[in-house]
Amino acid sequence: MVKERASEELRELRQRLDQVDEEIVRAIARRLEAVELIAKAKAGRTEGIRDPEREREVLARVEAIAQSLGVSAPLARKVFSELITHSLTRQAASLSATDEPSPPLAVVYQGAPLSYSHLAAQKYLGERGCGGQFVGVPSFKAAVDQLESGGAELAFLPIENTAAGSINQVYDILREHDVHIVGEETFKVDLCLAGTADVPLSTIRRVISHPLALDQCSAFIDALAHVRPVPHVDTADAARLVAEAKDPTQAAISSPDAAAAHGLTILRRGIGNQETVLMRYVALARTPVRVDMRVPCKTSIILSTSHEQGALVRCLQVLADHGLSMTKLESRPWPNRAWEYTFFIDFEGNSADSRVAAALDQLRAQAVFLKVLGCYPAKATPSAAQSTTVTHHDPASDATDVKAPPRPAGFPF
Repeated sequence: MVKERASEELRELRQRLDQVDEEIVRAIARRLEAVELIAKAKAGRTEGIRDPEREREVLARVEAIAQSLGVSAPLARKVFSELITHSLTRQAASLSATDEPSPPLAVVYQGAPLSYSHLAAQKYLGERGCGGQFVGVPSFKAAVDQLESGGAELAFLPIENTAAGSINQVYDILREHDVHIVGEETFKVDLCLAGTADVPLSTIRRVISHPLALDQCSAFIDALAHVRPVPHVDTADAARLVAEAKDPTQAAISSPDAAAAHGLTILRRGIGNQETVLMRYVALARTPVRVDMRVPCKTSIILSTSHEQGALVRCLQVLADHGLSMTKLESRPWPNRAWEYTFFIDFEGNSADSRVAAALDQLRAQAVFLKVLGCYPAKATPSAAQSTTVTHHDPASDATDVKAPPRPAGFPF
């Protein structure tokens, strides 16, 4: 009888929790409705949609409310930082949207379902209020080939990782194929160890995952005695293999989403060498897009200079002379031309802006080769990161941070 009463009480508490969860989701929906009204109110104005000071005020206010209610201030800030980012993306999308409903977009990515590329692609479309049909393929080239053949509207590829650096294959594809960057997304790489049962870590003998994931969790793996890391094609498929093997001595490093989808038990969370690792993705299309001048933008280009002293410096000075802030500079070997290089440059600015147009014209005159890869709404910028940096210190969040040096980038995971 006592056990039955306890079970009934637990059911009632869970029902109460479900009701609170529904209220939270409905409150988010109401907030997004207000965001849409704000976007319409801004429609006739010329100033940008972003207001960093307003963002800081909102985050400071919710932190104060959280503290007064005994809720973790960093947690509140994290939640509302995501909401602000989502809201800004919705506002930017609304400026170029039509009244006609758009059909779901066919999006191709490299990897298995619930790999980080798949999850990030879902986030990219979801923040824009778009539906999507997602197709995973074996390689980056296969993704771009499918885009160019008309089999997909977007190819969604990783281009850099804050721990491991740039993904060189994708840069080579951008140089060699007639595709255009129309958007970017950032996605936090949340790595966990998952197995078929809740077993002691001392019983694990094999850890399966993508090589880059294994590398980024090397400190955790090295601390486990008798464990052999096993490279695999991607993290999501590693979770599938472990689930199918039904061997409690095997574990996978994957996203929590992939672990849950395959019925695995999460043994440890947050096992990466670095506390925060972000993957940056680019959305590619067959044709470029025009971005409203009120939306913060990036422009990406490839250029090659003459082989003479100061040639690259003069090109970079062009950007500085026009007040354009560079956010990325990457060099890649020029095919079949020994010791010559192409340079991939991202800078903040809209190609429709007169300053940007003038800078591009001047670069064309100075460079041996120049190709504009795309102009698109900016998501990954230092200024965006600074506007949502946690300023409140929570002593309970202090931990020893074991960091590994950056290593050469591999495939996405």
